[in-house]
Amino acid sequence: METSFIPLCATIAVLIIAFLFASLPQVSHKTRYRVLYAIAIIMLLAVIPISEYMIGSIPNSNSNYLLVLIFDIAVGYFCMYIAALLKFNVLKRKNQALEDALAEKQQENVAILLEHQNEKQQALQQKELEWLAGKIKMFTEEEQKAILASALSFAEHDLIVAPSISIQPKDECSQQELMYFVCSTFFNMGKKRSDIVSFLYKVFPLYFPAGESALAKKMPGLERVKERREKEEQAKK
Repeated sequence: METSFIPLCATIAVLIIAFLFASLPQVSHKTRYRVLYAIAIIMLLAVIPISEYMIGSIPNSNSNYLLVLIFDIAVGYFCMYIAALLKFNVLKRKNQALEDALAEKQQENVAILLEHQNEKQQALQQKELEWLAGKIKMFTEEEQKAILASALSFAEHDLIVAPSISIQPKDECSQQELMYFVCSTFFNMGKKRSDIVSFLYKVFPLYFPAGESALAKKMPGLERVKERREKEEQAKK
């Protein structure tokens, strides 16, 4: 019994030291799991000298011999388990830091992309509204401002707001011309055909007395409008 007491006490002491070392907050996780791995290996390798010591000291092997060896192996595996947990926490923190950095970088890239897209969209909107403004010079100054205000609201916020005044039909601007001006402007902004129909009917109701459904049938398609716009641009050059 006395012979088995010495290695048993040494094993318990190692267990206590390993537990206390693993709980030290001032020591880094990396250092703790490395030391615990070393202790685990030492404890597992200590099975051989402990076995030889106890066999040489105890002529008749008893249950204490096996209990000490089992306890020594259990302490070794316990230290290895704690070391693995600490290492896992280290890797988890590194992965989390990497994920956070990637997420932050991705958010920055998305913000830059959105800003670039917004600037590009705003430039396109300004260009198209300026083109529309040049096409509606036959209307009075007050009517032009009202039309462009409604066009700006539709372009920026997809809101179709009726102008504050009634837009009177002009001989210099037919239904077909008006539809071309408005469709070309908003097709280039990516607006839907149905929304453009609603814009035309709400902003220019006197031009389309037959109603919105009749207007939808008369309105030219994207390809036709695009072709006419390209011909105009080529003619200017």
